[in-house]
Amino acid sequence: MAISMVISILLFLMLMFPVMNLFVQNEGKWSVKEKQSTTAFHLAEGGADRAYWKILESVDMWNITSTGTIPGYNFDQVYEDIGGGSYAVKISSDPVNPDRRIVEAVGRDGTGSQLRAVRMYLENTDTGVDSAVRTEDEAELGGGNSQVEWGPVVSYKEIQASGRTFPRYYSAGHVTPQDGGSAVAGTDDVYWWSFYPVPPAPAVSFSFYLSSAQASGASPCGGNYYTVGNRTFMGCHDKSGKTYYVTGNVIFKAGGGGNHITGTVMTLGNVEFSGNGGSSNGADGSYSANIPPYAWREYGANWAHYKTFDPAAPATWADAVSSNYVATAKTYPLSGVLVHGFLYARGEMSLQGGGNGVFHGLVMTAGEYETETSNYTVYYDSLVAEAVKLSAGHLTISRKDWYEIKAEWPAGLP
Repeated sequence: MAISMVISILLFLMLMFPVMNLFVQNEGKWSVKEKQSTTAFHLAEGGADRAYWKILESVDMWNITSTGTIPGYNFDQVYEDIGGGSYAVKISSDPVNPDRRIVEAVGRDGTGSQLRAVRMYLENTDTGVDSAVRTEDEAELGGGNSQVEWGPVVSYKEIQASGRTFPRYYSAGHVTPQDGGSAVAGTDDVYWWSFYPVPPAPAVSFSFYLSSAQASGASPCGGNYYTVGNRTFMGCHDKSGKTYYVTGNVIFKAGGGGNHITGTVMTLGNVEFSGNGGSSNGADGSYSANIPPYAWREYGANWAHYKTFDPAAPATWADAVSSNYVATAKTYPLSGVLVHGFLYARGEMSLQGGGNGVFHGLVMTAGEYETETSNYTVYYDSLVAEAVKLSAGHLTISRKDWYEIKAEWPAGLP
């Protein structure tokens, strides 16, 4: 009986030995393959990291990738600076969100047998001047007829929005009365956000605008583009697109045929108005303005108002969100435009006039922004915002969604 059991065990071991040997061999192969796959994955991660640091090199890198590509970052170059294999990288724009870039990186281990790929989204969380009105102090819109259209209002202190239901309001403090006086962060997730983590103020390149004004010399409205002290505009019609740089206060007055300036008005003091500031109702101040492609985002709580600008828009705000709507080649007639461009004040901006003045572009102020008793309207122009010059290297890039994707080695690369 014992001999039979021994013989049975020996037979079992003889039968199992090839199976065990095959398992050991395969385990070794699996381990090697896993190591090669892990190496390829780390190479893909390294490629994504390389793209991130490339974008951070300068504002130019971010701007270039909004409409084009960067050599070496379009699946057109093989990188071998990381041990264990090679990788390729591509940076492209996001067709839905202009403040985001898509990074794709594929890694290949040294044998060429294993590929892994990742996709990452880079987002400019400091959208810079991507707002119709931005103030480092309070924004007081009050209960008058003053409005802000097509772009958000951003404040680093608080916003008095009254009963307005548009545009979007982002405040580091209260949004009154929408937040009900609460001292904690709140939002309706549609058009107002109180105690919001507002990104740092964009670093406007004062040196660029100063040198530009100094180089421009004499202005067609009298004096020079660069003014030491106060500057008064009355009857100024200047469509040159140049910069007025004023070290004192800027005063807009009615009379003399009205004012219309296409370009930049930058003051280190306050912006003051007399009456309607002389807004031009003539040919210079009347034209068809381009509606920003994503202006509709400002009207989640008042879609009917947006439809007055864009009657062909989706039936509801929810429909626009779900379809990632883009308002392409849409225009709206404006009149009485005082300034079409970038209006900046290092002091306060009190738009307290009696007329119906219009600004088309964007307004920024380090001091208080106040339109409590006026009828002024600011229409955001995304093209003007994109052209604002920021200090070199001014970007706040965050790595957003990140995940692995199907790996394919780019065609045309060795």
